[in-house]
Amino acid sequence: MSDENLEVIDIQPQQLASVQARLGSFLLDLGLMIVTLFFGWVIWNLFTWQTGQTPAKRILKQVVVDAKTGEVFTWSRMALREFAVKGAAGNIAGGASNGITFVIDSLFVFRDDRRTVHDLIVGSKVIQL
Repeated sequence: MSDENLEVIDIQPQQLASVQARLGSFLLDLGLMIVTLFFGWVIWNLFTWQTGQTPAKRILKQVVVDAKTGEVFTWSRMALREFAVKGAAGNIAGGASNGITFVIDSLFVFRDDRRTVHDLIVGSKVIQL
């Protein structure tokens, strides 16, 4: 896709997404996965990652940004965050620990900076537009 098709997102000022908003995004993504039989959700992700969002984050007006610079995550950084860290590594660790790592990752959202373990690993934070 060309750069002229990218949606410009104004991210100033950067207000962190609330715990409730992050939970809502997770649950909406889960629901969208089910409704689209997973395949539609994956294809949708391939388009929304270019703006630092998942399908649910786009609907709920949330954006994943770099925790230090505040720049919107690129497609490749979103792929790393969503597929490699949350998906592959998260599922392997979750399976090996009977889900304990998923619970720990989720509980980190209650920190002051609202960054989960996967956010800390990839250097991201989620903001509300």
